[in-house]
Amino acid sequence: MSEKVDVVAHRSAWAEEGLEWALRVRETLDGLALDIDHVGSTAVPDLAAKDVIDIQALIYDLDEAVPLIAALEGAGFRHRLDKRGEAPRAGYPDHPDCWDRLWFIEPIGARRVHLHVREFGTAGARVALLLRDFLRADAMARDQYGALKHDLARLVADEDLYSAMKRPFVAVVLRLAEAWAHQIRWRPGASDA
Repeated sequence: MSEKVDVVAHRSAWAEEGLEWALRVRETLDGLALDIDHVGSTAVPDLAAKDVIDIQALIYDLDEAVPLIAALEGAGFRHRLDKRGEAPRAGYPDHPDCWDRLWFIEPIGARRVHLHVREFGTAGARVALLLRDFLRADAMARDQYGALKHDLARLVADEDLYSAMKRPFVAVVLRLAEAWAHQIRWRPGASDA
């Protein structure tokens, strides 16, 4: 069983912490990554979240990531081999390469950070940025998502069940986000770091 989920109200410090961690990853990788962004719920103002900073680093080829892994491990990041891929999202290509990633957690003694290394141009990379940007732009979706997360954290026993129960809502929000992206001709903005 995984640990209990603790969802808290948005903290204004998350934006600065996300940028600091993105810059720290950029410095550690020294040219090995293309884009590095603060993603996830802590990157969305006014959204309740677990107090975990999510960073996404994009590279050309995960199969060529040995120097990247060495650099991150040398800086204390811990590579989680058990978290290599992600489940495909409904409505997106289900080819495993679209959802492949390397996953790292923070150095020992640091605040909680999840570092997702994905291939540039994959569905997984796009979804992380699209969901962040859509929730920043749509107050109703953001408020409903925050309320759902608070309720689930109060009602479910562990993180695995919490994540599973969020999936249907996130699938609906992603469909709305795709429609929004088409309407405004959304493209990922400049990298955070």
